[in-house]
Amino acid sequence: MIKITFIDGQSIDITDDTTLIGINNSLREEKDDPFYLQQGYNSLWDNGLLLSTTDKRLGITGFILSHDCFALGEGEDKTIYMSSAVKSISVV
Repeated sequence: MIKITFIDGQSIDITDDTTLIGINNSLREEKDDPFYLQQGYNSLWDNGLLLSTTDKRLGITGFILSHDCFALGEGEDKTIYMSSAVKSISVV
């Protein structure tokens, strides 16, 4: 299991069955809707071949550094975390 600790001291756990959702902020050229978020990645941890590394911390760190925000789990009520708020990533 991976533990992500945020700057404010809160933490979240990621297990093999956690769905990871990467979100990026993109600027559109249209003036009617200039800002929007775009989902860049959506996969279960154990199905995410892009995250498969011998050290799971490296896979999760690469995932977080590649996205502006991220969410965990499924459904529309999930919390969106700012990647810049992550303090540390550890194996527990």
